[in-house]
Amino acid sequence: MSNQQQTLDQSGQPQAEQGSVLKQQWGKIIALVSIVAIALGSFNDSMDALEKIYDFSLAQFTDIPSQNKLDKVYVRASASVLDEALGAPVYIKRSGAGDVIKYYQDDRFVLSAVIKDDAIAAYLVFPANGFMPDTSKSSGGSDLLRSHFGDQEGVSDLRAALSRMLTYYIEENTGGEFNTLYNSVSGYSDFETSLSEQQRAQLGRLVDDMLLGDDVSDAAQTLRHNLIPNFYGYSTIGLSALEDAILTKSEFRLIQP
Repeated sequence: MSNQQQTLDQSGQPQAEQGSVLKQQWGKIIALVSIVAIALGSFNDSMDALEKIYDFSLAQFTDIPSQNKLDKVYVRASASVLDEALGAPVYIKRSGAGDVIKYYQDDRFVLSAVIKDDAIAAYLVFPANGFMPDTSKSSGGSDLLRSHFGDQEGVSDLRAALSRMLTYYIEENTGGEFNTLYNSVSGYSDFETSLSEQQRAQLGRLVDDMLLGDDVSDAAQTLRHNLIPNFYGYSTIGLSALEDAILTKSEFRLIQP
């Protein structure tokens, strides 16, 4: 064998060995990357599962998810905010004046909203199943749904009805954190609970006085000191335009069977 051939053979051998080593290293790198990718995939799946369990636990054992939904809704916002925060409406109707009223359902409340010019003109929240939402921005403050109507001052208007199909009392109040932008509203509807005989008689007297055009001050004061609100809301429209948005017993049974 010539010296030239020997030189070529000796120089070629290290190149083959280097290629083999490099191939082995690439194989190890690919294997490591694959293991990491699989591990990360499992980790992400685990984190997604834990997040879902956490959200489910919050929804089942706390009011936080329901309150978070309500915090996103406010008067004069685009009507699209309702769908984004609460999902699709479960019930839609028109008021006597032709306004669109949409109802939204949550495990802990029903919300009705009056829509004008693609904006939220007013909305009412009807808590259910013992839910106590944050009412700190209302005229009645944080204890609104735990206190009698009589504990609130500044009543600017009121409406009432008493029948087999529809029973409610609603009033408009001038206080609240954003009273320069909209009015606070609070009321009672028999959508979930019924009036006592005494309360029913007091409401009946108020309704009669209103129908006859008599002074309603005494009847309203008596009822307000014996009745606690079970819904609240905020409005830029008068009560006459808001009455159709009050949740009735029949509507509640339809929405939450």
